[in-house]
Amino acid sequence: MIIYSRNIVTEAGIIDGYLVYENDKITDIVRKERQELNADLDYSDYTIIPGIFDTHNHGYKGWDPGDAQKDADNVLGYCKALGSVAVTSIFPTTDNEEGAFKNVVKAIERNEDGARIMGIHSEGPYLNRVGEKGIDTGHPEIDLDHVQEMIDEGKGYLRLVALAPELERSSEAIRLLNQNNVRVAFAHSNQTYEEAMESFKDGISVITHTANVMAGIHHRNMGGLGAALLNDEVFNELICDGLHVRNEMIDIILRIKKDAFHKVLMISDNSHLGGLKPGRYEGPFGPCNITEEGFCLTDTGRLAGSAKPVLYGMKNLVQNLHLPLEKVCVMASLNPCEVYGFADRKGSLRIGKDADFAIIDKDFNCLFTYREGKKIFDHEKDTNLECPDAYDHKVG
Repeated sequence: MIIYSRNIVTEAGIIDGYLVYENDKITDIVRKERQELNADLDYSDYTIIPGIFDTHNHGYKGWDPGDAQKDADNVLGYCKALGSVAVTSIFPTTDNEEGAFKNVVKAIERNEDGARIMGIHSEGPYLNRVGEKGIDTGHPEIDLDHVQEMIDEGKGYLRLVALAPELERSSEAIRLLNQNNVRVAFAHSNQTYEEAMESFKDGISVITHTANVMAGIHHRNMGGLGAALLNDEVFNELICDGLHVRNEMIDIILRIKKDAFHKVLMISDNSHLGGLKPGRYEGPFGPCNITEEGFCLTDTGRLAGSAKPVLYGMKNLVQNLHLPLEKVCVMASLNPCEVYGFADRKGSLRIGKDADFAIIDKDFNCLFTYREGKKIFDHEKDTNLECPDAYDHKVG
């Protein structure tokens, strides 16, 4: 199959040329100025980007992969919906308090359509910080037997666990997870700058949604956020919708963080309400309000996940912060693949890699998505990807 576009985002930059793939692999990328080929598909006026790898996503279009009361079909519906926003690789994000891992593991075995499940991300249950406008309801104590149970029930697919490192026995939990090839993230924490810097030495290597739900920066108190930016080793998840973190702060993060364009991992943090029409719904923390601008808020005004996909964040970075698309694609696709060990086959458009890519228009609408050479989303055909009971939970 040969696809033509004037704008193909490759590791060598944006080229006018042809993307050639056979079965599931990219076999050639040809500049038009060097050779003209007979294209099977002409996407002249559109842009071809690498498929997005969203490593922090709790759901989309009403699908909730953490709903243990449903089955693997629910997880597969979620994967299919993600194709509509250019996601080709995913870490379904949940915890295993109600046994949700089993559905994700079963879905992996049947993952023929939609985004490819690359592993499981457990955000919690060992979290602490309340955050702005929150109510302190306490926190669970770390149970190492439960941590081992999470590892066992993940069946080798558990790749990331987020926790608050100030909790007792966190060092032991981090060590246990790292020994089982699971990265640990700094999350929902009240730690100071000094405390956070010390906790990173225990084996934390990722920062969960940088700036959100952590002690912020003050010129006399740098907080966990200061540590997240000034530690050169940790990788920083970042929600780039301009809502969770103001664009000015995103600019600061990208200027301050050493080698930021290789250390930042763009994420959505979508709740299952992401992609639904504005309104009031039953959400993960009680009633949630999806606003016209894209916030997902509890009635108290607390952020409760995101309603915008990574693709929207990419649009924000390109159109409002004027960042080069090729750098933005690295943060959305290649960096997470580098961090989690998939860069040899995914994350960028290069000969020999999986044919994971999306076709987007000038306004960052996704028109078509391909995973391993198979079309998993077609905007003309896949017009109803919402969970069948998505609006049953609408309360206003």
